[in-house]
Amino acid sequence: MMFSRLRIVLAAQLLFFVAWGGWLLASRNSASPAFYLETTPVDPRDLISGTYVALTYGISRPQAGLCPAMLNSGRDFFVKLESRGRTAATAEGAVPVYEAAACAGYPPPDEQGWVHADPQPGFPGPAARYGIEKFFLNENDPRKDARSGSVVARVRIGRDHRLQLLDLVRKI
Repeated sequence: MMFSRLRIVLAAQLLFFVAWGGWLLASRNSASPAFYLETTPVDPRDLISGTYVALTYGISRPQAGLCPAMLNSGRDFFVKLESRGRTAATAEGAVPVYEAAACAGYPPPDEQGWVHADPQPGFPGPAARYGIEKFFLNENDPRKDARSGSVVARVRIGRDHRLQLLDLVRKI
């Protein structure tokens, strides 16, 4: 009898983790198209924290429309990203670079391109954080030497309006 209950508990745990893994894979493969964001220079070295990449983006200090007021409000907000004709030269060719076009407290329900931003205090003023600014990498990963300003980030918008980093592409 005890052996049967143990099997049920183990099967339930296995089912839970399989369902969770499926949900994570499905949310990563959203229908949103990939696009590029330009990085701006920052020094990512910190010997205590280990191997990581720290990036900052041109969209970190949005200036369009209500964006400065939203940055200073201290509350989460949404930024509209769109291509305005700027490109970056990469080994893959010229790629369009997306920029901040507008800000709002909530994204309009029928519009695409809105991403969730968290305002953070900083120098020389508040900045928007998107969750793709700092991440740890394996010691052997070639992207660990990526420097902000020397790469463009290929990203996509996830289901929850969060940016997902897909890759870093070197500028030429």
